[in-house]
Amino acid sequence: MPPTPTVGEGPRRFPPQWRKPLPQSQLSILRGTEPPMNNTAVQLDPRQIAQSLGGTARGNQISAPAPGHSRKDRSLSVRIDPSAPEGFVVNGFAGEDPLGLRDYVRTKAGLPDWEPQRRVHTAPTSHLRLVKTAEPPKPFTDYHLTRQGYAHAATYDYVDGSGEVLFEVLRYEHPTEPKTFTQRRPDGNGGWFAGRGDSVLYRLPEILANTTDPIFVVEGEKDADRLASFGFLATTPPQGAWPDDLSVLAGRKIYVLADNDVPGERKAAAAIERLTGIATVTRVDLPGLPDRGDVSDWFDAGRTAEELVALCIDAAPLPANDNTPPSESALSIFDWTVDRFVGAAPPVEYLVDGVIPTGVPGMVSAAGDTGKSYALLELHRRVAFGSNQFAAPIFGGRVVAEGTSVMITSEDDANEVHRRVAALDEREQRYTAAGKRMIIVPLPSAGGARAFWREDRKRGLLETDDFRSICDQLLSISDLRLVTFDPLASFAHLPLNEDPTAGQFVCSSLARLASETKATVLVAHHMRKSKAPIETLSDAREAIRGTTALVDGLRLAYAMWPADEARAKRICKSLGIGHEPNKIVLGGVVKANGAARRIMSIYARNETGLLIDRSSGLGASAPAQGDLRAALVVSVEAAAAAGAPFTKTGASGLFELRERLPEELRRMGKARLDALAADALERGDIVRVAARGEKTAKWLDVPTGMFAAGIGTFTAGMPR
Repeated sequence: MPPTPTVGEGPRRFPPQWRKPLPQSQLSILRGTEPPMNNTAVQLDPRQIAQSLGGTARGNQISAPAPGHSRKDRSLSVRIDPSAPEGFVVNGFAGEDPLGLRDYVRTKAGLPDWEPQRRVHTAPTSHLRLVKTAEPPKPFTDYHLTRQGYAHAATYDYVDGSGEVLFEVLRYEHPTEPKTFTQRRPDGNGGWFAGRGDSVLYRLPEILANTTDPIFVVEGEKDADRLASFGFLATTPPQGAWPDDLSVLAGRKIYVLADNDVPGERKAAAAIERLTGIATVTRVDLPGLPDRGDVSDWFDAGRTAEELVALCIDAAPLPANDNTPPSESALSIFDWTVDRFVGAAPPVEYLVDGVIPTGVPGMVSAAGDTGKSYALLELHRRVAFGSNQFAAPIFGGRVVAEGTSVMITSEDDANEVHRRVAALDEREQRYTAAGKRMIIVPLPSAGGARAFWREDRKRGLLETDDFRSICDQLLSISDLRLVTFDPLASFAHLPLNEDPTAGQFVCSSLARLASETKATVLVAHHMRKSKAPIETLSDAREAIRGTTALVDGLRLAYAMWPADEARAKRICKSLGIGHEPNKIVLGGVVKANGAARRIMSIYARNETGLLIDRSSGLGASAPAQGDLRAALVVSVEAAAAAGAPFTKTGASGLFELRERLPEELRRMGKARLDALAADALERGDIVRVAARGEKTAKWLDVPTGMFAAGIGTFTAGMPR
């Protein structure tokens, strides 16, 4: 049980300005004296709800501005779904809390409050095919921690209002590794199940018993207990997972104390965002806090409770979010005149030179049994240990970034990872200081697969607590350069192949992680089986499994696939090596937001199974005509999709705007580039189309593109 205040000290007395009585309406709810509201059956009309939200409706799908965004914003998605508990499912793509968005929609649309206990489910329908059967609870064990040298250091009880233990958070410490936590809940027979049920606030009974004093929100249970020992009210959510119901905090005065590190800043921001509009929230920054320090360290340094009270009184509350979008004048266009861009433009920083930038989300997609995971492992080794300048290229270029790399795999166990690392690390660099920079987490040997993204019937698409925990750990790595999740399908428990919204949600989550860590974040993904052989990079892009939103939402996609048998035999003969099935693999960039080499690389599998780039041995410095044509098709498709299509000649011609083309095409003369475009047109890889309102078919697009379908729109300022 949490410790009680020090004997003889009693509850701390606060100045009058600290006290704020709980509203009578809130007290009546806590006491159970206010009658519950009755549900009223509501027939939801998508058009009426879209109008109330300031958005648009297409069928049952609504796009609208998220709270606090401009009227043109469309990052709030609402789907009218009679099978959902509340009749609709809400998703936000700008980082908003799904519960807050749900309440925002209900308020704006004038919908009645929903009571889950009165929900009557109709007979199952086809939508239930996406609902996974709940797994039976697993007995609790900490063997996976103790066998690594971790020791149990503390137990924190999370209890309900009456003091009954709902679950426990256990803290484990290691002589050389960072601390870690796990959770367990009673099984009803004196034992424990792994994990926990619904989240509750730490030290909840004290908050319920004292409705006037302010409450401190801190990052962990240790700090909450330390504050409580001085007589303060303090709480924390279990490992950052806030409860759905925060009515106990409504109208209260809350002080948020952040730890002095990147994860602490992130959790403090999340707490402020979650609590704003529910309570009066004030952030308090503790002076003199050491790096990675917390309030316990602050007290250990000799600071006093009286100093903390003084800091809180002097701190100004944060403005409440009333969900009123800012006025259009909040953005000043005059702040963005081009004279602000002084000096040389910052160069693009690369992880793999000319191919994979740093700080972006991307994908490596491959056909089954191609060897992408092994190739990704080699990429991680080169990033962590440094890359020899004479080493063969990997993923189309030379690794130029060095730092910590983290790979989380749900397919390979520790023994398989050990075998692969040993085969790659012949110089045994893993036993040097660089070994600490290469982190490979084999989930089958580390507690099993984890869901990072899932769908909740009430709350919509969610990032899980496991994902947030991983993000916090990644943010604490100062030299992080590369993160890989392998494969994506094991982490995303969502219908990625059917639902574009699910793909967009995952891509947005990965983009945010890449932006916050400044690291390249890759996911390994699969390609569909195809009856026809893949001949070009465009074919490879079309073969990537899932909706187009999955590829379009990432900054880069690299594909790998086995060469067809005839081509593989020719390549093996040219290289002077014996032919075997799956010996030769082709690969290249199939999508990139920005300049990237789009030359098809040729890989040969070595004796350990690693794919080695052998393009230079085949004269790949002079790309084949088919590869150049494929690069042109990809460029034409990307330009049209961006609202800035090419024409074959003229002011918007390919040669005139060749700076927008990849390097291998920029080097070509006008006549050769025209001939390449003519060849692509004759083959039907690209087409000439007329824009809306025009009669002349002059704009270039792929046959399945937006302009080819007659619905393309031009980017403002694009020459026409």
